[in-house]
Amino acid sequence: MSHTSNRPTGEHRARLASRSRRPGSRFAAGVGAAVAGVVVVIGSIVGTVAAATPAPAAPGHAAHTDLTRPSGTDTDRRTAIAALAAAQKIADGAPGTDMVIPAVAVDLGYEPVVEQTSAAKGTGECSSPVPLPRSFEPACRVHDLGYDLLRVAHRHRVPIPPGLRSDLDALLARQLRKECEGRPACTVMADITHAAVHLNTVRQRHGAPVEETLPW
Repeated sequence: MSHTSNRPTGEHRARLASRSRRPGSRFAAGVGAAVAGVVVVIGSIVGTVAAATPAPAAPGHAAHTDLTRPSGTDTDRRTAIAALAAAQKIADGAPGTDMVIPAVAVDLGYEPVVEQTSAAKGTGECSSPVPLPRSFEPACRVHDLGYDLLRVAHRHRVPIPPGLRSDLDALLARQLRKECEGRPACTVMADITHAAVHLNTVRQRHGAPVEETLPW
């Protein structure tokens, strides 16, 4: 009696292997890897919410502004206000570094540089528990400068204007997405990176991006 095997022939196995290497499969794998990486990014921030929740802000003031201490000199206050004005101009997409006046640069401890027309922190970098595309680095350095300007205001006890930190986060999102043109998996990573950063902004009640001490 003749018997026909159900096992695939060599030709059939070759077709299956070819199908698995099609662009659609590679795209799905890339998106899957990006999503998995982003879950780690968001998880690392969300995991600190219960352990490091900042103290409530005083009525009418931004979070993290200690109003129990003296407000400093008039010069300090002018420097802080100039730093906030510079941060807003950067968030609005103003080119160059002229918005960072010398007094603010002295308080920062460094001179801003230009990254793709935007003012940036030359030694800044993308901080993430998972590797991010190298093309994200310029946008991260711009975002780092914006946050450092907010810290200048915080050091001199000047409240952060509502929405300014979110504006800087939105600039980060735009610049990251611009670096990802034509690369869907990269765009997924850009959107999740922005979501993780902005989640921390919300957690800190849109105040200064201060460092927090965790209980472990």
